[in-house]
Amino acid sequence: SEINKDNFQGTGGVVATVFGDLVNRLWLDKEADVIKPSDFKRKLGKAFPQFQGYDQQDLQELLAFLLDGLHEDLNRVTKKPYVEAAERKDGESDEAVAME
Repeated sequence: SEINKDNFQGTGGVVATVFGDLVNRLWLDKEADVIKPSDFKRKLGKAFPQFQGYDQQDLQELLAFLLDGLHEDLNRVTKKPYVEAAERKDGESDEAVAME
């Protein structure tokens, strides 16, 4: 499985799994006239509490959280090394800092 359930920045695979289930139902369930995304909505609300309930939400914010959740749940890197940010010296160009 490509789902990284151990990523501390992810949702333990919840977002990737529930999104995959929704997409499968949309594409593969030829008999259904209507597909209710209630399971997707409920599990997304558990992963991101600001989307619980039925208050109106900002779609851009929802998509940002959804994409970030998918990104982290599907990230193949298992151990992310800590990289200290390079400090810029006076007058140093962006290219020189990037080369460090």
